[in-house]
Amino acid sequence: MVLGCRDFRVLLAARLASQVAEGAFLAAIFNAVVFLPESQSTVRGFAVATALSLLPFALFEPFAGVFVDRWPRRPILVVLSLLRAAAALLALPGLGGGAVYAGALIVFSANRLFQATSTAVIPRVVGAAEEDAPEPGRAPNDTLLFTANTIASITGTVALFGGMAAGGLIATAAGTWAVIALSGVMWVATSAVSARLSSALSPEKGAGALRGDLAAVIADLADGFRRIGRTPAALAPVLTVAAGQFLQVMVIATVLVVIKEDLGGGLVSFSGLVGAGGVGVFLGFLTAGALRSLMPNRLLIGVAFALAAVALLPAVVTADALALALTIGAVALGVSYGWTRVPADTLAQGAVPDRYRGRVFTAIDLGFNTARVLGALAAVAVVPLLGPRATVTVVAVLFLLWAPVVPLWLSGRR
Repeated sequence: MVLGCRDFRVLLAARLASQVAEGAFLAAIFNAVVFLPESQSTVRGFAVATALSLLPFALFEPFAGVFVDRWPRRPILVVLSLLRAAAALLALPGLGGGAVYAGALIVFSANRLFQATSTAVIPRVVGAAEEDAPEPGRAPNDTLLFTANTIASITGTVALFGGMAAGGLIATAAGTWAVIALSGVMWVATSAVSARLSSALSPEKGAGALRGDLAAVIADLADGFRRIGRTPAALAPVLTVAAGQFLQVMVIATVLVVIKEDLGGGLVSFSGLVGAGGVGVFLGFLTAGALRSLMPNRLLIGVAFALAAVALLPAVVTADALALALTIGAVALGVSYGWTRVPADTLAQGAVPDRYRGRVFTAIDLGFNTARVLGALAAVAVVPLLGPRATVTVVAVLFLLWAPVVPLWLSGRR
């Protein structure tokens, strides 16, 4: 059992603390950028918040995996956590918009690098990396990896949603400074826990192999992406996670319009919706293992996209109470995410050797976050043009169209 591995338990605790802090900090940024400027367009404010948290990271991320695959992973986890705690102080009220943007840029970039690093080392901490060069499409210790990814995803994602829900309540009751303080304390705790890993988790390729110039980094990164391109079981998850996030962000933007402009709600209302999605994610991760015993990973991903389309059906057919329909659908959308992410991570981990895993999961996170930025930008144009109901209809159709893509792709049929 993976919980019997001491280092996995330590990594799990670090991810838990990190995700709580990230969710709380995200709530503080949303409050400052989306809800407090009442005169600003809701979808434009959402696009600004999304771009602020993700676009700078997307520009930095291509280089992250190269270093994750060269440097000892334990020091990366320790230092990044302390860096986030310090950078979060820039977002304290009264320091000005420039300081807030700078702090958010550093924090969210470091968040994703932390996630890429912690995901890349899962096979090492559970002892599932004995085969360094698996045959294409067949993963070593696949069951062990699937279980570890399920547990890590449940704790991390529920902590993220819980942190954001708590952050919304704290920001409303005590102010943004209290949320920033909570995030900083949790990131310091993350650093302390990460330092307890028994190994430095050094990759096979040491830091000395890095020649220090930009050309070498780009060449290594290109090599990593070529590996992904030659490995359908890695490429398919990258594209699938990106497509799912693009569409889900369109839904989130639509819900924000309904909550703020139609219902006059604020951050607390949005946090409640996030909490509903978090319940769905928890259920998705919790049931993914049972479904995986009934069907292969590629088919489970297809079922997840079909479920996402069905989740939006109430909002499409309901003329009134659109916000209620979308809130109920948020639970099913959360389940869909759980059914997508765990098999996607497992496919990618098993398809590439350890020396490439940092780059592979950097690519997955890059696709994840870039797609969210693009989804937010698309919402700026689509939601005002079509309206909430028509936007949800289009998104549901796109979810349904993508459902057969991965099952057919990984079965050898294009």
